[in-house]
Amino acid sequence: MNTMEQCAEVFDVGLALSSVGGDSEFLTEVVGLIHAAWPTLLADIREEMALGDLPAVGRTVRLAKAAARNVAASRAYDSAVQLETMIGMGDLRAAQGAFASLEREVEALQFFLLALGTPECSP
Repeated sequence: MNTMEQCAEVFDVGLALSSVGGDSEFLTEVVGLIHAAWPTLLADIREEMALGDLPAVGRTVRLAKAAARNVAASRAYDSAVQLETMIGMGDLRAAQGAFASLEREVEALQFFLLALGTPECSP
């Protein structure tokens, strides 16, 4: 699988661009904000889970879902939904597995967010 196909699997650049009315400059700003927010979101979720604070995890996961949705990152979004579901069920052990999945998806997403606009990852 080439880099362009991998990028398309991680997030839909065309959909992200259409969600901002085709304004590539604005999309670049949104991507920059989301790229910068992910480390804090993941650290907060990790800390809240370590404390067993499931309501706080749920609030932070909703922010993570919004971040993923704003850049059409369906795999990261789906992982966040799975984590939110496990938290809602009060299943901390399953939530830890879902969080590991979210971390993997965000790692891939971060790589491609940095590549946005390059030939490897452009609409």
